[in-house]
Amino acid sequence: MGESNGTKIRVILKMIQIHDNLEPAGDDEGEFRFQITVSSRNRGGIREETRLPRKKKFYRISDNPAWNRLVLNELLFEGEVDDHLEVEILGEELDLLTPNDELTPYRRTFEGDPNTWLGIHKPGDEGDEDPERMNDWWVYLEIEKA
Repeated sequence: MGESNGTKIRVILKMIQIHDNLEPAGDDEGEFRFQITVSSRNRGGIREETRLPRKKKFYRISDNPAWNRLVLNELLFEGEVDDHLEVEILGEELDLLTPNDELTPYRRTFEGDPNTWLGIHKPGDEGDEDPERMNDWWVYLEIEKA
C-alpha cells in the first residue's frame, strides 16, 4: 500500500571553476549566473529549481587559474529518492551590449542505489569523459545522506 522506503539525500554544489570567462582577451572577469534543476521521476515526480546567486545579480569570476574558483556550498536539494536523480546546471555570462554567452550545460543522471551516488563528484575522478569536466568550466557536486 505505502511507498517503499527511499534514501534521503542532500545535493550540494560545492564549487565551480571557470576556464573560459567568455569575455574578450584582456577582460579578466566575467559576470555569471546559474539556473539549477534537480529532478527525479521517483515519488510522483520531484523538481527543485535554484537560481544562483540568490541575493545579487551575478558572480564576478575570472578565468585566471590563480583565482578562477568560486566556493559555493549551496544546498540544491534535500529529499527522498528511490533510484533516479537528474542534475542540470545552466550557466551564462552576462553581457551588456551583446547577447549573453552560455556555458556548456552540465547534465548528469544518477540511477540505481542512491548509496552508490554518495560522495563528491569532481572533474577527473571518472577519466577524460567526466561529466563534471566541461571545456569552459568545471563542477564540484556532493551527494550526501540527509
